[in-house]
This record gives sequence, structure tokens and C-alpha cells, in this order.
Amino acid sequence: MNDPNLAIHPDFSTDEFIDARHHLTNEVVNDNQAVIILGTLWDINNMKEKQKWEAHREREAQQELEAAEEAEEECCHLHDEEEVARVEDQKKNKAKFAPVCDHDIPSGPVNIPTPYTSCKLKKGEYCELYFFTNDGLAEVESLNPSIDDEAMTLLKANNGQHVWVPASSTNQDKTSVIRDEDLSWEQFGEAAIRLINAMREHEWPEDRIQMHVTFWSALEEHPW
Repeated sequence: MNDPNLAIHPDFSTDEFIDARHHLTNEVVNDNQAVIILGTLWDINNMKEKQKWEAHREREAQQELEAAEEAEEECCHLHDEEEVARVEDQKKNKAKFAPVCDHDIPSGPVNIPTPYTSCKLKKGEYCELYFFTNDGLAEVESLNPSIDDEAMTLLKANNGQHVWVPASSTNQDKTSVIRDEDLSWEQFGEAAIRLINAMREHEWPEDRIQMHVTFWSALEEHPW
């Protein structure tokens, strides 16, 4: 269907339309009047064609809108199905979707404290600074794995009977541990930094960590 708005009004006075004028001329209507009549009829017909064209365009626009809405609805439905499938896949294969921690590669040595210190830090209990010095970290492998002071172990007494005693009382490895007050300043500096990092790794409250930082900084800056 061609757009009637682009149609050009013909010149009905030319020889091309002589037959059309001849059908209209008689004793009452002359040739000039026939030209006017033909032009009026063309205008009326062109107006009807324009109305049909507008109705046709409106129908097409409505169809396109409905098709777009249907396509969008189908896309949303497909997306919902994919989302449901993805959620189900995550539930079934949790390891596949486990979050990946994006940490930088350590540029220095990795300091691994003894199980004894880890247990103490986890409980928030006092732990000797010696275990965070270079010497203390070097002795990690030689320390007794029975590190929990609350743990019990079975020993044979002098009278031959077996008794339960605290595991910490049998830990001979701790006899080599240097007390905090006997550490050298170099050892103290080594241990303080590592212990602060270990506190954060064991999720100590920040105010507790800051308290230790303030205390140790005061010791290092004291004129004594």
C-alpha cells in the first residue's frame, strides 16, 4: 500500500484525461467544468485513502508494540528460568561458586605461629611474646602439640596408679620460653609487630589491638 500523502494531484485538463472529460460533458457540463469535477472526485478519493493509510499505520504500530511487549515478556521469562537454574546450580555445586579471595602474593616470609599461640589468641588469653620472635617461630616444629591448658593427659604416678593431669603441666618444651620481661629490645620489636597482625587475623576487637599498640609504643618511647 502506497502512502496517499505522497500522491500528486493530476492535471485533468491535459489530453491524458480527454476521455474522462468526455464522459462528463453534456448540454449542462462543459469541458472546464468536467476538469473541476474530476479534480474534486480525486480529492475526495485521496482523502479516503489517507484515512485508510492512517488506520493501517496505527494497526501496524499496535502490532509492533504488542510484538515488542511479547518479546520482552518472553525474554524476562527466559531470564527468570536461567536465574532459577543458576541458583539451583549454586546450591548443588557450592564449591564451584565459592568466593575467591583476591589477596596479593606475600612479598616477605609467612610467619606461622605455634598451635599453642593460635589457641591462646582464639580464646583471647595471654600469650608469651617469645612465640612471635625469630627464635620462637624457628622452634615451631619442636613444640609439643598438646597446647590447650584445659586439655588433660593420663600419666602414671609413683605409686603405680594412673591419674589425669593438665596437659600444660607436662609440656617440657615451654621451659625454653623466655619471659616477656627478659626479652631483648630486638626480640620485643620482632614479636610486637607479628602479634598485632596475629590479633587481627584472629578477629580481636580493634580497641583491644589499639590498646596493645599504645602500651608497647609507650614502652619503646620511654626514656628509660
